[in-house]
Amino acid sequence: MSGLLRPAREPDWFDAIPKVELHVHLEGAIPLPALFELVRKYDSDAAGSLGDLEARFRYRDFPHFIETWVWKNGFLRELDDFVFIAEAVARDLREQHVLYAEVFCSPPDFAARGLPIGGIVEAIRRGLNRVPGIVVNLVADLVRDSGPERAGRTLGALAEVKGSGVIGIGIGESEHAFPPAPFAAVFERARGLGFRTSAHAGEAAGPSSVRDALATLRADPDWVLPDG
Repeated sequence: MSGLLRPAREPDWFDAIPKVELHVHLEGAIPLPALFELVRKYDSDAAGSLGDLEARFRYRDFPHFIETWVWKNGFLRELDDFVFIAEAVARDLREQHVLYAEVFCSPPDFAARGLPIGGIVEAIRRGLNRVPGIVVNLVADLVRDSGPERAGRTLGALAEVKGSGVIGIGIGESEHAFPPAPFAAVFERARGLGFRTSAHAGEAAGPSSVRDALATLRADPDWVLPDG
């Protein structure tokens, strides 16, 4: 969630040069003031101050990071919330002189709220389109924890909104519990639909997970994404 806690500083040469951002997660890059607005929208008692919110993102360990990630996602409840955060993230990137970005999003994480995959993607695109001067394409996470059958349904929904700038699919979350091989057929179908394919690998299952992502998923080699 680096976008949440990017420290304020005086502009320098790095800010001024044009850049590309090839791996950022929409739900993890919400600028802190924007997230504060969402928290106040749904639970004013939990909001506290902006400083209180910032303190929540000082992680003790990886489990605490996951706990905080889930807590933060709880304030994305309506399609308009995705319009709001997409615009905020795009503006934050543009202020850093990012001219092109590939942004991951995880629509299946919000299925429990009854938000449709395609509706979320289209809402994100509406927010992105509000910010001129930056081109943003989307990479949608199939979310391995949902299993390959659900991933296949997610892929079908994504194919219907491919024109909203979805250029690829990925697979993230609990790789130690959900190895890549069962998702091979979904990835093959994704390539047939014209998507680039990526995989988060090596975060929690070691080098063998990276090898399996390449061998069984046949993920594009330059799109296998170790985060550690």
